[in-house]
Amino acid sequence: MSSATTKLPSDSEIQEQSTTSETCTEVYIWKDFNASDADVVFQSSDNVLFHIHRKNLEVHAAGFPPAEISTEKKIVSLSEDAWTLENLFPYIYPVRYPDINALSFEDLSKLAEAAEKYQVFSVMHICKLRMM
Repeated sequence: MSSATTKLPSDSEIQEQSTTSETCTEVYIWKDFNASDADVVFQSSDNVLFHIHRKNLEVHAAGFPPAEISTEKKIVSLSEDAWTLENLFPYIYPVRYPDINALSFEDLSKLAEAAEKYQVFSVMHICKLRMM
C-alpha cells in the first residue's frame, strides 16, 4: 500500500467503532491490539486505537515513557497512521512479525522512521537490512 493514501481499517480489522462526542470523529479499535488487560492506549493520526501492554513497551521499545508515568484512562496520540503502528507494534510482542518484503520503499521508510523514533531496535535492524 502506498503511503499517499490512508487505509482505514476494514471491518475484519475493527473490534469496535465509536464516535467521540467532543469532536464527532469516528474512532476505531484495532482488533489485534485490543487486550482487556492492556494498560496504555495509543491513537493513530487517523483515529485508530491500539491497546498495548506497557511491559512489552518497556522491554522492546526504549522510546516510550517508562511505566512510572501514568497514562491510566488517557489516550496517547501518536503522529503515525494506523498502517505504520499496525506494522510496528507486533515487534513488541511474541508473535509472527509482519512480512515487510513486499513493502514499497515509501512504506518501509515510514516504518523505519517510527522504529527509530520509538527505538524499536528489532524493526530498525530489519528495515536497515531491507533498505540496503
